[in-house]
Amino acid sequence: MAIKKFHESNGEGFRDICIIPTSAHGTNPATAVICGFKVVPVGSDEFGNIDVKQLEELAQKHSSKLACLMVTYPSTYGVFEPGIRKICETVHAHGGQIYMDGANMNAQLGLTSPGFIGADVGHLNLHKTFAIPHGGGGPGIGSIGFKKHLEPFVPGHS
Repeated sequence: MAIKKFHESNGEGFRDICIIPTSAHGTNPATAVICGFKVVPVGSDEFGNIDVKQLEELAQKHSSKLACLMVTYPSTYGVFEPGIRKICETVHAHGGQIYMDGANMNAQLGLTSPGFIGADVGHLNLHKTFAIPHGGGGPGIGSIGFKKHLEPFVPGHS
């Protein structure tokens, strides 16, 4: 929702395309649709990574309406996408934002960070880190991080 409000504040409320890898967890496209986005899937290469060439084509095709890319990092396959920074740069070059589903936070520790890869906003759900039930605001809930330019659009307090 913060990404949607960000685009609206810039007079670009028409940006409603959210690119999501076909490897994503089903909650990702569901969340995007609930937020009012149209989901455009991007496929995977033979190694389970985002097909970067296809992503570049989709970003170009939807450039004027591209709102964001929702990417799980590491991927749903448990892979650190080798082209993740190029992926994020491509989406940014077409006016989109990066939403990182960081459900496996413990895999990132010591290796990377949402800011390093180029994410603009992302959640870190600790259910895998502490082996507890996830979602619903319970003990497994983690933080939601965002870059400064999205702060005015994040619900609640920062």
